[in-house]
Amino acid sequence: MIRKGRQARLGSVLEGALRRLDRKNGGAYASARALAAWEKVSGQGIAKHTTGAHLRNGALVVYVDNNGWATEYTAMAEQYRRAVNQEAGEELVTSVRFIVSRKVAEEQQTKRSEERSEQFYQEDEVSPVPLSDVELAQLRSSVRDIPDAELQEAVLRATIRDLEWKKGIAARNEAQAPRDEP
Repeated sequence: MIRKGRQARLGSVLEGALRRLDRKNGGAYASARALAAWEKVSGQGIAKHTTGAHLRNGALVVYVDNNGWATEYTAMAEQYRRAVNQEAGEELVTSVRFIVSRKVAEEQQTKRSEERSEQFYQEDEVSPVPLSDVELAQLRSSVRDIPDAELQEAVLRATIRDLEWKKGIAARNEAQAPRDEP
């Protein structure tokens, strides 16, 4: 059976279907598009002081960690509104409001604390210091009693790597130690 009628582009049909669904779902699609555009437009600098945003009756509400940033961002609200709408490809946002939230400040403080902890516990970058011929000979004689040749070689390689790393730490610490001047 052949259907007769007018042809339509798939993109426009899908766009119309999404808009009808959006009206039925209280604007969830438009809100998601506005939030995605806000994340692209805002960048990392603003993200350090904001969290959570939602679209409420055309107003994009963004939560900020303190009054100083809220004031600064509010002064640029119209620029953000235009940039979000341009990124979204249509007029989804009628205004941008920045609201100070204690929760945002607490979340940002927790995030900064976690980042400091991660930096503190990162493994040190150490340049290994090769073992001397005497140290290698001593190490080889100490693993000689291991009957399995593959296991003997694996233990030798692991021990060499560990000892070279430890010598690297010792050399770095010695270089960083304060010198007594005569």
